[in-house]
Amino acid sequence: MAKRTTKKTYAAKSKKTTATQSTPERWMPWVAAGIAFILFATGFNNPMVAMDDHSATVNNPAVRDFSLKIFTQFNLGMYAPITWLGYALAQALGSGAPFWYHLLSAAVHTANVVLVFRLFHRLESNTTVAFFIALFFAIHPMQVEAVSWIAAFSTPLFALFSLLALNAYVRQTEQEPWSKTYWMALGFFVLACLSKSTAVALPLTLLVVDLWLKRAWLSRQAVLEKAPFFVLALGFGLLAFYSRAQAGHPGDSLAGGFSLFDRALMASHTVLFYWTKILLPLGLSIWYPFEKTATGGWPWTYYAAPVVLALILGLVWRSRNTAPFVFRGVLFYLVNIVLSLPFYTVGTFELRGDRYNYLAMLGIFALLAGLPAFLKDKNPKLAERLWIALAALGLFWLVISGSRIRDWRDTQVLIDTAVEHQGDNFGKAYLWKGMDYGDKGDMKGALESFSKAMRINPDLTDAYKFRGGLLGIAKQYERSLEDLDKYLEKNPDDPEILYNRSLTLVNLKRWQEALDDLNKTLELAPEFTRAYRARGNVRKELGDTEGGAADLQEFEKRSAADL
Repeated sequence: MAKRTTKKTYAAKSKKTTATQSTPERWMPWVAAGIAFILFATGFNNPMVAMDDHSATVNNPAVRDFSLKIFTQFNLGMYAPITWLGYALAQALGSGAPFWYHLLSAAVHTANVVLVFRLFHRLESNTTVAFFIALFFAIHPMQVEAVSWIAAFSTPLFALFSLLALNAYVRQTEQEPWSKTYWMALGFFVLACLSKSTAVALPLTLLVVDLWLKRAWLSRQAVLEKAPFFVLALGFGLLAFYSRAQAGHPGDSLAGGFSLFDRALMASHTVLFYWTKILLPLGLSIWYPFEKTATGGWPWTYYAAPVVLALILGLVWRSRNTAPFVFRGVLFYLVNIVLSLPFYTVGTFELRGDRYNYLAMLGIFALLAGLPAFLKDKNPKLAERLWIALAALGLFWLVISGSRIRDWRDTQVLIDTAVEHQGDNFGKAYLWKGMDYGDKGDMKGALESFSKAMRINPDLTDAYKFRGGLLGIAKQYERSLEDLDKYLEKNPDDPEILYNRSLTLVNLKRWQEALDDLNKTLELAPEFTRAYRARGNVRKELGDTEGGAADLQEFEKRSAADL
């Protein structure tokens, strides 16, 4: 009678194999990781860009005023305390110097490359396939946005914990149920969700991993071990909606004026758009807007997209037995991109972007690297040529990535590149250009850019906020007040802008209106130290000497405490 192989025996064999693994399995992941680090090191001197970098880091209260409150705060409509811990570390090391943020992001991406190799080496049992997947992941041009954009650090960071969870999950399948490794996987999943809400897709990825390992999806054990992951995913998903609502971005399935039919077209088109960009990553941009035709319809490619996608997925389904690597790869991609497709908008018009593909691309890379391995026995010569073609493709991607990293060396270059390839994104390009000009002290350039943004899209209320502030500095108080009023019509509870408007009203000697704004400012933000001084002076102008003195005393006390 044949001896039965138990899970413990299998694990022992696996451990022995690992201990005696061949040399390539040891150095290959580090070669890919080293290439990734050297590639992104070329961008270490890139500055912060105007698009959210400052808001995410030095101007983020959770980072700037670092404390345990980091776990009770939202920023930019997100709850990502582990990401903020990373930013706080970079800030502590370099006092907010961009170099340290770039270094941290590149280091995390490098670690991810090693984890990708280990994951797919376990799934594929083929060193060469795992190496190519890791190499493509390391250098692909669409990864540049996630790694070089400081504000996108949450993407490689959540991926780090997701990959740790996936590796632990695969290891635990070789062990007894509910082993320590299982709980490690669950813990890493929690850390991933605390880094970025997109991590909630991981339970779906576990189902694909089960398919890869030929495990039964619906067995009692499989259902029980997935249940905690899905419960946590639901909880963190609801938290993401809540954090967006707290930032003034309530969920709206029809946001942006898109109907359900529009959304179906947009989602189908986006999948095909991404696949095209993955294979031929030219014309990359920090935005890819959805633009209807002059008659209110869509270009013909949008109407064709659902049909084309359905045909492709039909062929993929039919290949599930004859070419399972295709089915697994496409499924891995889809489950990791589905939550970032424009079916539903939660407070943002950035409906598609390169960084959303950071983990999902692994499915396409697995498909590409799996093809020559699949053909190895059937057509060895063709398989050999395919390996050479994949190596050439990787070199092509590497060159484009080097060029793409250079786009991030300056906000104006980055925006001009995006405008050249994808248009002005409904005026948003000039809003960001104005912010960058303002940071550089170029008031004329900033005012011209904000005005252009408003002409293109009058609904860009942030442009009114920034232009109003600059006009106040330029002592054009009536125009400043007009802009700040327009911003506050839609954002009445912004204490910073209420304070700015109060200063403009002071210069117009409209004391009572200034006092009203300052009262509301301090009602919304009692810790707003400067507002006490301003209110104290306004109260004195209105004859409230005692109240004014109290406010000025409060200002002095708070200022001393802040030192």
